[in-house]
Amino acid sequence: MPNDVMNVEKAQKHLNKVIHDWEEKPQLNFEMAVILKYDQKKIGRSRIHLDYENDTAIIGWLLLKKDWGKGYATEMTRALIDYSFDVLNVHRVCALCHPENIGSWRVLEKCNMRREAHFIQKCKYIKDGNIIWEDELEYAMLESER
Repeated sequence: MPNDVMNVEKAQKHLNKVIHDWEEKPQLNFEMAVILKYDQKKIGRSRIHLDYENDTAIIGWLLLKKDWGKGYATEMTRALIDYSFDVLNVHRVCALCHPENIGSWRVLEKCNMRREAHFIQKCKYIKDGNIIWEDELEYAMLESER
């Protein structure tokens, strides 16, 4: 992920922003906790950001490493795509990921999203307080391609 681990103060600030985003009209950001069905444990978070001007939903997720490889990301991505098209009624859904994050782009491809772009040094990552510019992949699907 592009950002360093949050301290308590940054985490509280982020949580306050998430709460505010849900109250905003029109709503632009839908950040949600990812909860396991069988035991209600939080294993990550997911997000939809709406670009109303371009009728596009940008989806993303973060899972705890111990829960990788269990199919949760694929299930979550399909749900985010379905919600974006069926409830938010967008024309296009897209997702961004780091080129070396093979697991993420395989999930996107498994969900029938296509790679549209490989951007060079597009995303600013902050690691240990240092800024590093990294490449980024963009995947997308049109509502008519479902």
